[in-house]
Amino acid sequence: MRNKRNFMTAPLATSPRHCPDEEAGGAQKFGTRCVAWAASLALGCALAGCGREQIVADAGPVAETNVSYNVKRGLLLSPATSRFIGLETVEVSERPIRAMREITARIFRAATTNAPRALASAVVPAADAALLRPGVTSIATPSSPVAEVVRFDRSGEAQTGMVEAILQVDDPARTLNEGGFVNVKFAIGSTNAVTVVPNTALFRTTTGDFVYLENGAHFARAIVTVGRSDGEFTEITDGLLTGDKVVVKSVMTLWMTELHNVNGGDACCIKQEKK
Repeated sequence: MRNKRNFMTAPLATSPRHCPDEEAGGAQKFGTRCVAWAASLALGCALAGCGREQIVADAGPVAETNVSYNVKRGLLLSPATSRFIGLETVEVSERPIRAMREITARIFRAATTNAPRALASAVVPAADAALLRPGVTSIATPSSPVAEVVRFDRSGEAQTGMVEAILQVDDPARTLNEGGFVNVKFAIGSTNAVTVVPNTALFRTTTGDFVYLENGAHFARAIVTVGRSDGEFTEITDGLLTGDKVVVKSVMTLWMTELHNVNGGDACCIKQEKK
């Protein structure tokens, strides 16, 4: 899949959309705790000039950490700085995505002693119905029972783009009542290879989703449009080309460094490049 690049030049948001640990399935995580986010904030601030000397001193002997910024090209880091923050990149690739899709279904016939499976109805997009074929079963979790797709009612598809799915839901303990609701989770496979990035490359803010893209010697923030995610990789429907290189480690540090430069003014170790 070939998309166009969307380099981001608009002002940065001042905060991520969530604490980095709140995204489901590990996507958009930049630490296992909010304290890790705070540590990245401190390191990014250090690279931008506020307290850098103390953090470098605490980290032990390292080479001088130099960063420069250009509004069109992005951040330029010295090799020593890249090593210091543990920056890593990978190539954007193509692969099938097996996304998790949670469906809420309404019970219209409860299970009985002789029929331990309840019947439920759910309205799903037609695109999902093409992947959720009759006979496909959901994934059992502590909060989601196993359900099987029985059939589809497509009478309203032309008008709404939605399809009614009829499900059989395992309920041997007969805890699901008629009129109640149940959530079931299906693994939905992509029929074709799509453009993907590791979830650790993505960062979500109030102004959109973006990655840091290797742009020559610089790292430019590029806004992207995301599709399905399987907990490890996320589909990129717009904003990147296969073969591009994106940052997968120290994304938060780059963001905080750019944030300080754009919204906080010049710092002692950031040099404004000529446009």
